[in-house]
Amino acid sequence: MLEYELKRMVNNDIDYCKKEWEDYSFDWERMRDLFEKMIYKYTGVIDDFDRDMNVISSYEKINKSGDTYRENVKLIIRRLEGFKDNGFKNEGLNNEMNPEHNIMYYDKSEFDEARLFFERSVHLRDEQKSEAVQKLDEIEAICYSNIQPTEKWNKLRPYVMWLTGKNLIIVSHILPLVMLLEK
Repeated sequence: MLEYELKRMVNNDIDYCKKEWEDYSFDWERMRDLFEKMIYKYTGVIDDFDRDMNVISSYEKINKSGDTYRENVKLIIRRLEGFKDNGFKNEGLNNEMNPEHNIMYYDKSEFDEARLFFERSVHLRDEQKSEAVQKLDEIEAICYSNIQPTEKWNKLRPYVMWLTGKNLIIVSHILPLVMLLEK
């Protein structure tokens, strides 16, 4: 298949799937037909296209299989859009689809730069500076700990809530660091 044909096919199918979803997401038969058509069409074209799709059992009740088809169709739309966003190539596509590859990793210098900024800031009161540095130390300790990324995120959530009530200067220097996790 030529590159322009592939691009046209994917773009047309994204539009088609979205239109079917908008108009007929409640119709399990339409979702089944759309799912089967797209799986057949793209399994050999897009790497791991069918990965993490829910299995449809012939013993399931219609309403349960309808939900399964709907979930799979939503995943198909995301996969097609991901393939398009990746330049219609399979190279690097799995990295985008794997959430572990989307984690930014801890860099001590970024925390040090934020500490230095707070120490030198003339726009913050002393108590704001000390509170920001204290929270920064706590966040860094969590990011540097030897626990799984999901567990780290659960420990970092209270800090995100704390940031919602803070000055924009503090938020803009700490929030990006919340997403830094040590491997």
